[in-house]
Amino acid sequence: MKKFFVMALVLMMFISVVGCTATEEPSDAVDEPTGAEETETPEVADEMPLKVAALLPGPINDMGWNASAYDGLIAVESEFGAEIAYQENVAQSDMEEVFRNYALAGYDVIFGHGFQFGDTAAKVAEEFPDTIFVITSSSVSNGTNLGSVNSGVDQQGFLAGVLAASLTESGKIGALGGVEIPPITGPIYGYYAGAAYIDPDIEVTSVLTGSFDDVTKAKETARAMIDTGVDVIFANANQAGLGSIEACQEAGIYAIGSNEDQNPIAPDTVVQSVIKSTTRLFSYIIDIVEKGEFEGKFYKLGIDEGAIFLADWHGFDESMPELKSLMDDTIAGMTDGSITYDWEQYQDVLK
Repeated sequence: MKKFFVMALVLMMFISVVGCTATEEPSDAVDEPTGAEETETPEVADEMPLKVAALLPGPINDMGWNASAYDGLIAVESEFGAEIAYQENVAQSDMEEVFRNYALAGYDVIFGHGFQFGDTAAKVAEEFPDTIFVITSSSVSNGTNLGSVNSGVDQQGFLAGVLAASLTESGKIGALGGVEIPPITGPIYGYYAGAAYIDPDIEVTSVLTGSFDDVTKAKETARAMIDTGVDVIFANANQAGLGSIEACQEAGIYAIGSNEDQNPIAPDTVVQSVIKSTTRLFSYIIDIVEKGEFEGKFYKLGIDEGAIFLADWHGFDESMPELKSLMDDTIAGMTDGSITYDWEQYQDVLK
């Protein structure tokens, strides 16, 4: 009897515990949709990191145009705590799908890295009014959620032209570009202006290969220039530009890099690289987005804003101190307005 009483007591205690547990769960469920918790939701949303994506026309290891975009994303991640993503080698036929997929995935800002992304971005931007689309090296905009940002392409070319004209011994220099779009032709026009600033009689050869990824064609084009006596070449052709640097290295002449510091590719060949900083462009845009100041318009940044500058001299400033001094003076003159030039007069050189 006593044993039965003990067992009954244990059973009653178990039922009591289970009963308490069962009543606690609904209590929590009822508390969740309270007004207090609803008012906290926007605060949580505000703390969410900005989601930033980029579409790239080529690979991030090209040590040039596409690598610069990757560096820009990394800077945005570090500086603003943004969540980043990117798609390499985006073909024209895939642009719309990639833009749309990032927008559907909730990305706040989507960069199209290059002039060629503009038309597609304009189309997709209409479908996603709450997403910001930004195209680099372009002037496209829609007044609301589509804008563009570019650095002074003429300034990049002008500095490269001053460098080349100061380095040449033959009086013949070359410029090699990829596809005929403003981000490529602009620096070439500026290159002519910079070269003429140093030597009005200098002979400049410029060629567009029609490709951003055909390294072999760029190398062959550079070799053809070299065969005519060209002894300094500035290449601005994304991944294909690596072929030009290789040709210069094999011929024992100087090369000038673009967009990224390309000296590591050929340390004894690439005297300088004129940086068109995508990092600065990306950071500028994300900063104004976070401040709520973004407008769907064209933003232009240049030397004054730190978007155009020279790379490290890698010791060439010690072997060529006069060139280093000249470039410092040139940049100072472009900044204070004492050096001016008309780069648009050279718009027929590629026709």
